[in-house]
Amino acid sequence: MPEKHDGSANGWTPSSGWPEVGQHLGEQTSVGVHQRLAVLFRSASLPPAQRRIAQHVLETLPDAAFLSSSELAERAGVSQPSVTRLAASLGFTGHTEFRNALRRSVLHSPGRATPLATTDAIAIAVNGEQANLATLRHELGNEVLNSASLQMSTSHPLGILGIRASAALAQYTGYFARRVHPDVRVMSDGAALEDDLLQLHSAGGSTVLAFVMPRYPLATLRALDYADQLGLHTIVVVDNPLAPFADKADVILTAPVGSGLVFDSHAAAVVLAMSLIHAMAAHTPERTQALLREHEDLVPAWAAPAIE
Repeated sequence: MPEKHDGSANGWTPSSGWPEVGQHLGEQTSVGVHQRLAVLFRSASLPPAQRRIAQHVLETLPDAAFLSSSELAERAGVSQPSVTRLAASLGFTGHTEFRNALRRSVLHSPGRATPLATTDAIAIAVNGEQANLATLRHELGNEVLNSASLQMSTSHPLGILGIRASAALAQYTGYFARRVHPDVRVMSDGAALEDDLLQLHSAGGSTVLAFVMPRYPLATLRALDYADQLGLHTIVVVDNPLAPFADKADVILTAPVGSGLVFDSHAAAVVLAMSLIHAMAAHTPERTQALLREHEDLVPAWAAPAIE
């Protein structure tokens, strides 16, 4: 499960209010209230309902600092327990303590805090994904990626695994992997992962590429254990290298997720996947060219005419 903050992370505690730049969150400028709140909310890996509350708080400060839990829940369109759970996720004992810290931050801010363009949900999400993509430079530039792509290239068949939030990533990657690899098997049925892995192993496959994005499905973790029992080489794309199952993988590749919207976004994971396929194609250029020619021969049958 995503890490939950206990109130001591990032150098702050509920009793001290917020991450310290001065004594309170908004002590320097009204901009600081919003920016530091946005950072704090993103760092807590909040589930969808709590993200809706967090975004409502950002958009309606300072008014949100003076609402009861039931009022905040009604305005954000969620249940009252979700408001309480948000406070707990941020390390507070309840909504009252969270609201009091928020009030102190607003009252110590010079002038009335007003929402700014930089706290718009879309802008925050785009900025966050830009930062996530920047972190890929290390992953994409190291020898680990080259070695992982070679393992994928030489596995016949190649398994690509992902369920729930990761299922779309597995399907997307599998679609393009088939253009440069002759036998790719996508595993996205959580109830059949062990069967799929056994068939992969029996057919001579040696490698599985697994996408494991939050929240981490238990079925995927069990599948990684089973893959290890079968002797399969596992390459795991995950949002955090310190994920509790990291020791189950032979190779960990990190693709941070965007958490600024109601649901996670996976721009970094897509770029990482396409980079693996690009590197995999480079290991077998003749095979790649032959497969691409076969694919291009099929394109006229399904592609709409190009616009001239």
